[in-house]
Amino acid sequence: MSTPCNATDRLREIERILSHPKTPAPGDHADAVAVHLAEVASTRIRELTSTLQRRSDEAVDAIDRLTMRLLLNDFVVAVGHFRAVARDAAARIDGAVVPIKSMQRIMKWSDARHDETVDANDA
Repeated sequence: MSTPCNATDRLREIERILSHPKTPAPGDHADAVAVHLAEVASTRIRELTSTLQRRSDEAVDAIDRLTMRLLLNDFVVAVGHFRAVARDAAARIDGAVVPIKSMQRIMKWSDARHDETVDANDA
């Protein structure tokens, strides 16, 4: 078990990590992807992970469990934001398919007309 001084220091470290301001929100003209990515507490996830890794050889105590719970909560939130980004990317790709297919039809039509013109000239 940790000494009280060590436990106090560890709790202060967690408090310091949690008190970090979030990533500044993107500007007014930011897209949904930028907003979602700005909401991911990547610095906090990194620091909480580092805090746990420094204690990997010691017995798990209540402070470690609290740190793990905070880290898991941040991961859950981050995964939700990453899923939203993936959905947005899929919607953008789906939206790009329509003009591409339309252009393919135009190109096929143009090629067919060109072939007809060449055949008519050869005759």
